[in-house]
Amino acid sequence: MRRKVARVLFCASLCLSLLAFAGCSAESTTGGASDNAPSGTPDNASTDVAVASGAEEFDGVFDATVNAGNTQEVVYVNGSWFDMGRQYGLQQKVQLENNWASVMAMIYTEADDAAYNEAMGKILKHYEADEPSVFDFLSGVADGAGISKEDAIVAIMGSSVLNYDLMMHYDPERSKTCMTVSAWGNMTLDGRHLGGANLDAISATPAAMFSDMISYPDDGYAVMASGGMQGNAFMNSEGLIITYAGGPHAAPSEGAEVIDREGTFLDTLFAYWYTATKCATADEAVKMLTETEWIHTGNINISDNNGNAYVVEQKDTAYVVRKAGDHGEEDYLITANHFLDESWMNDSYEAYPDSVPRASTVERILLDNKGSVTPRTIADALGSIRYYDEGKWSEENWDFGGFYQFHSPEGDDLEFKTIFRTIFDATDLEMFVLRGHDEKFRSDVPFGTANYYKLTLGEGMQATNKSAETDARIAVRNAGAELYKSDTEDADALECYNKAAEAVHTGCNYTTMADCAGAKGDKEQAAILYGLATSQFANAQRYAQASYTTENVIVD
Repeated sequence: MRRKVARVLFCASLCLSLLAFAGCSAESTTGGASDNAPSGTPDNASTDVAVASGAEEFDGVFDATVNAGNTQEVVYVNGSWFDMGRQYGLQQKVQLENNWASVMAMIYTEADDAAYNEAMGKILKHYEADEPSVFDFLSGVADGAGISKEDAIVAIMGSSVLNYDLMMHYDPERSKTCMTVSAWGNMTLDGRHLGGANLDAISATPAAMFSDMISYPDDGYAVMASGGMQGNAFMNSEGLIITYAGGPHAAPSEGAEVIDREGTFLDTLFAYWYTATKCATADEAVKMLTETEWIHTGNINISDNNGNAYVVEQKDTAYVVRKAGDHGEEDYLITANHFLDESWMNDSYEAYPDSVPRASTVERILLDNKGSVTPRTIADALGSIRYYDEGKWSEENWDFGGFYQFHSPEGDDLEFKTIFRTIFDATDLEMFVLRGHDEKFRSDVPFGTANYYKLTLGEGMQATNKSAETDARIAVRNAGAELYKSDTEDADALECYNKAAEAVHTGCNYTTMADCAGAKGDKEQAAILYGLATSQFANAQRYAQASYTTENVIVD
């Protein structure tokens, strides 16, 4: 989803802080952990998470040593909008600095500091007056990350809030900017409500370094978001799924609704998380999204546990809402990067020659499995390295140099990759996340294990963390059983198994500290420590699978 012009190939380090204090857990689990545990924070982490520096102008220099391969997997935020913003700023400081530098590399080609500060000042006044929750969240981010509120806007929302009259559209030659799918009813096994998304971008984009975010607002619904504020997949505690894929630069169709440009405006990705915290149903989400000015073009896939589902095809000034059946779908909706509205279709196909085959591939796989679609089916469809077009399958093709897999759902050319894949089972509030590709040699995520981990949204941070621990223990036990039955001992397999087992122990130690912080009423400290714990349990799931199989068995 990143624009081609944003080719600043920055890598980020997550500088998390830890507060080391003794046990005091209501559900204490002890276990040893060595310094070689799978990384949840870098080795140079400081020892006080509760203190952030005062707001200051960020100079664009950040720690470049940590990347998508060693960033923390999960962060939690909870409480008021300010509290959640502060916790996010504390835990994602380097990622936010990285994103700021990438965005400012574009902004500085069009504006100087004076123009930037003037524009940001107007936006802050707008939020303070019309969207106080957004203003409070951004104020919290600034406080937690130790940056100005103006810089927090750019770090969270990107350049669009400054340049919304200068829409930056995707180049036709590099159009692979995400895919989404939703399925329910007669399409799925037992009528489950499923969703999924590929987040496609330049592989070293700052978005690749962000952690999943699980939020528990005092005023709103709990939300799981893969890739946090820079991801494109969101599910809330009511079973509402919102996923996003970039769209083409096409003229509005006749009859399309025109967005009130005087209304609230937000960047796309932040907007979808914000909507998920506010809305219980797809109808509510469509109403909110079409009444608010979202900046980018794109396809928004919205579905809920009641069988209601829509796609909002939106441009910067207009939108069309479609639902299953409008174009022949039955209990499913798929989006790539073209529009299906007839007035937009010609422009869409010419600008997005790879988009239609990618959507056709996912649709073919769903139809071939009608009535039995599971999370694994969605994962296989979005991860396909062959494609279906004009009634026939084309296998993987290595004949085009760096662009050999331009038409398949899994983004895989020279530098443009699938950087996150997210699968939702909203019936059980489960999220499966894959960082990179499900074949590690097609992905350039350093030290990637090429498999999913599973998180289940509970009523609070402790419950969500506990379910991640349980899934980690099951994964380690299954791995041990498979390795026990093996006739040969594989050193690499044993290393992965030990990393998985060690991660469980490390996660339990973080859980002990988090439980203690929560018992004392320190919601900020608890959020940070539960994030470290859940990240270890996610790592344990990944390493356990990698120890004995190349399959993503946790999705089954």
